[in-house]
Amino acid sequence: MIVSHQHRFVFVKTRKTAGSSIEAALSRIAGPDAVVTPLLEELPDHRPRNWRASFNPVPELLANPRAARWTLKQWRRRMAFYSHLPAEPARSRLGRDRWDEYFTFCFERDPWDKVTSMYFWNTRQDPSPPPFEVWVERRRRELSDWHLYTSRGRIIVDFVGRYERLEADLRSALDQAGVADPIELPRLKSGTRRGPVAFTPRAREIVLDVFAREFEAFGYPTEPASAQP
Repeated sequence: MIVSHQHRFVFVKTRKTAGSSIEAALSRIAGPDAVVTPLLEELPDHRPRNWRASFNPVPELLANPRAARWTLKQWRRRMAFYSHLPAEPARSRLGRDRWDEYFTFCFERDPWDKVTSMYFWNTRQDPSPPPFEVWVERRRRELSDWHLYTSRGRIIVDFVGRYERLEADLRSALDQAGVADPIELPRLKSGTRRGPVAFTPRAREIVLDVFAREFEAFGYPTEPASAQP
């Protein structure tokens, strides 16, 4: 996550959408008082800062009692911001007025391509990875990022860019935020794909169910690319 007070924008990081590359690029222009959360990779131009802070956990505890243990753990550790912090608690911790004043954005990806990328990334160190269909069945509750940029089923960021047009949509987001600085995206977490996957009828059924909201909201094709004419 990146919060630039200098440029008045908030970047909410989703998974498998070049989020780390975007963070690395934005951290260079975000300003010294920005919130920049740590990356797994160490990069010379990426300096995490200001992500530890106190926050009031009560609004989150009332809004989502099921997440009370995790919220209180973050509160005790003063971990106000972290890499994949959802937009709803981020809005609470920043303050609703500031959230509404800043330009907020994230990125999303074609569900078929996103799940494929997740599979290869999460099994990259497994010498005998499970079949794709088995993995999808096991991880179905963890596949969608809808909750990262919505509240009660409603998108609460100003702009959802598409991974498929990453550079153009990132430039569009920054233009809307009034940021003229040039941006160069590094390539991080790439090169893990080992070949195509087979979307069996069961795997297709799961993807269509899990990502039903994304298909409707963003108009992604309801068939994997290999099955499209």
